[in-house]
Amino acid sequence: MKEQEIRERWEADKPLYRAWAQLIAQEIERKLIPAIAPTPLDYFLKVPMVPRLKGDTSLIDKALYRSKPYKNPYEDITDKVGMRYVVLLTTHIDTFCSIIESAECGAFWSQTKDKDYEEERLAKPLEFSYQSVHYVLRSKAGLSIGVQNLPEGLACEVQIRTLLQHAHSELTHDTLYKPKTTAKPSVKRTVAKSMALIEATDEFFEQAMKDLASANESQRVLLDYLSSAYKKGTGLEPGQERSNQLVLDAFMEVLPQDAPVHIEEFLTAKTYVFDKIKEQKGQRHFFNQPAVLLAYFLVEKMPAQTREHWPIDSDDLAKVFSDLGVAY
Repeated sequence: MKEQEIRERWEADKPLYRAWAQLIAQEIERKLIPAIAPTPLDYFLKVPMVPRLKGDTSLIDKALYRSKPYKNPYEDITDKVGMRYVVLLTTHIDTFCSIIESAECGAFWSQTKDKDYEEERLAKPLEFSYQSVHYVLRSKAGLSIGVQNLPEGLACEVQIRTLLQHAHSELTHDTLYKPKTTAKPSVKRTVAKSMALIEATDEFFEQAMKDLASANESQRVLLDYLSSAYKKGTGLEPGQERSNQLVLDAFMEVLPQDAPVHIEEFLTAKTYVFDKIKEQKGQRHFFNQPAVLLAYFLVEKMPAQTREHWPIDSDDLAKVFSDLGVAY
């Protein structure tokens, strides 16, 4: 193909590739949101994901002027549109991989994993470049999004990397096509040290997260119970805001062992609590949080201590006191 042919075809195909990336993002995020709940999507992703179409001149340069010419210059380029997801930990990358490779998503695309940093590190430990997981997703037949029908075989490159990998990649990207620069021993030593530091830091992050999760296990179990009891008792979807953690953290040490059992007994004896909560729907934010059930239990069992150590809005606590007929 000649330059002008590539330009004209690319201009005509841009809407297709833009729509294909939109559909991929839609399907990935539809499965990712429940997988990471209660963590919000915009917190889980450390850099906003914005699909990018390859620039006209960059496409021409890659198709016709790179050192290894393509057999089919236009068709063989798999990153005409690209997507990059940046997360905190390598285990978060695994979450993405399980979604992309799932049978459900197989209805939308066929996938190949073009680069796996774990496999690369094991295969070439001395040459390892701390990059990301790269997929090429190709559209299946019969897809559409909005009014746009998508042909079979559209390619999109999806990268998933940690924040540390992203920093390393941004630092070294401009030297990827400069072999004389990267061959210098001083450059190699510096890059190697940075890769080692990144890998070690990533391992420390993973261990820290495991330790924190272990330390917070009893709090997680209690919050899971409160969420389930809230939904069952009110018929409403429980909120997952930070106020839940603040209340649980303030009182975990004074709660009895087997706290869910004791709270269940309290709620069984005072079922009207759920009606009181439903009355506040859309009026009091805290009453949409499952920790409100713990608040009722605490006020019943230890009112003075609850009032003294209450970590958030006291007006909500006063309402709980009033509902239970306890003087605030």
